[in-house]
Amino acid sequence: MATDIIGPDTRVAWGPRVDLRELPDLYAPQSVEPFAPPPAGIDNLGIRSIDTFMVPGMGEFTVEFRGVVRVARGRPTADDWTNALVYTNLIGMYMHGESSAVGPINVTLNPQCLSTGQLKTPFQSMSSEQPEKSCRMAVGALFHLPALGKTLFNKEPILLTIDHVRAIPPAGNPGVGRIYELLPLFDRDDPEGPAVAYITALDFVMGTYLSETEASELLGQAPS
Repeated sequence: MATDIIGPDTRVAWGPRVDLRELPDLYAPQSVEPFAPPPAGIDNLGIRSIDTFMVPGMGEFTVEFRGVVRVARGRPTADDWTNALVYTNLIGMYMHGESSAVGPINVTLNPQCLSTGQLKTPFQSMSSEQPEKSCRMAVGALFHLPALGKTLFNKEPILLTIDHVRAIPPAGNPGVGRIYELLPLFDRDDPEGPAVAYITALDFVMGTYLSETEASELLGQAPS
């Protein structure tokens, strides 16, 4: 399966690039040990997200998405849990949702952005015996609306955050999209024009490992 959708034309990078060479693809079943930094790898995980959009002239509506993400994890910077920092790249994503307002919405990664993140022990928790880590990921996405013939994208990163992380990957952990009031979405065919929609809220749950068949079938549904 192809992994790295980020090509040489990447224009925006919100953090370090994870070297994908020789990283193993990890599918269900997997055993995840708590409070232990794992070897580097690519996690193929389910995801569920509930997003609220506001479209001027149409109002606000909420959409539930389900799908798959592929998260590349670099080698931990330390062997112990407390001091280990793990850099991540989101290298694959497909989510599908249905809206009575605008029809189906398919969400994929924006290949012109390097979506990056990290798992780190907060500074104030470093002295704890078994501290919980925090996870953050800055994401560039494409929102495909086939019924409207439009594809929207964010110029500011969607910041996905997970607190109280006790294992890597944080499968099953709830997370929040950190959005201040609203995050503008622009039309890919008119990128310098005004925003045409906004995300006003985002809550998600990172799922568990998918089988290779499940991940491949979901990613195969993604629009090009």
